[in-house]
Amino acid sequence: MQGLLKAIPKFNLIQATVQEFIKIITPIYQLLPKRFRFRQNYRQLKVNDVTIIACMLARIALRDPSETHFHQTLAASGVVVPERSRYNRRCRDLLQIMKLIRQYLLKRYRHGSTYEIIDSAPITLVSARRSNQAKVLRGVAHKGYNATKQLYYYGFKLHAVMDNDGYFVNWELTPANVDDRKPVEELLREAPAHQVLADGGYLSRKLQERLKSQGINFWFPLRKNMRKTDHINSSFLKNQRRYIETGFNNLNIVGHFEHPGTRTLIGLGSRLAALFLWNIIKVHSNLAQGKSGLSIN
Repeated sequence: MQGLLKAIPKFNLIQATVQEFIKIITPIYQLLPKRFRFRQNYRQLKVNDVTIIACMLARIALRDPSETHFHQTLAASGVVVPERSRYNRRCRDLLQIMKLIRQYLLKRYRHGSTYEIIDSAPITLVSARRSNQAKVLRGVAHKGYNATKQLYYYGFKLHAVMDNDGYFVNWELTPANVDDRKPVEELLREAPAHQVLADGGYLSRKLQERLKSQGINFWFPLRKNMRKTDHINSSFLKNQRRYIETGFNNLNIVGHFEHPGTRTLIGLGSRLAALFLWNIIKVHSNLAQGKSGLSIN
């Protein structure tokens, strides 16, 4: 009997990645309210919610820019998933569940932060010169200006708050023409911190005073022609603030969110929810291994 060969099953890369995310998500999914887990006709699902979410996270981890191509790859790799149109609907329907799982993981993984950084990034649907003829999300998206890249675009603006460990603790989506300062108080209300760093686009004395009354020290760089106060215009703080730009760049490398190619708002929301859920899992993994939270290798 000892001489008989033993068949040891080997998972391919996609199967192994999906299984890894299933192990992480399953215990958190069991903690969700019953109205999410036991919704109508849940017994008739051939593929459970955890597997669908794990597949979405695996696409991000493997940096596949096309959901259609990755769905074909899943099927070819032996992962049981619904047919493509149903799979896309399931992904959209899991938006709220992914947000809840992300909140649970944040509470479990985060242990306080020294400071937080707030910034925005463009989500381009079409170029500015085609914006007048664009029909994608007409009436919801808008034309805006990206000061970093110095170009106009048609789409949305992603506002996000990141802490010093690399966790994106909160995010919000607005049309591209919305001022960066408008969603600040709402974002920081759900992600409170005593020290918050921002860039020159958030320069506002009134906003700074309102946040100070809430116990938040809101820092932004002053212009050279502004009168001197007790405000510290430190190059060190400017360098620390740039870490969120690295965070956005990492998310774009793996999730391609700046040019999503989606045609529905809920589809864009589900992709962003999966992307920020992946960020929480990845940063925790990096920190547990002694790496920087901003590393994606």
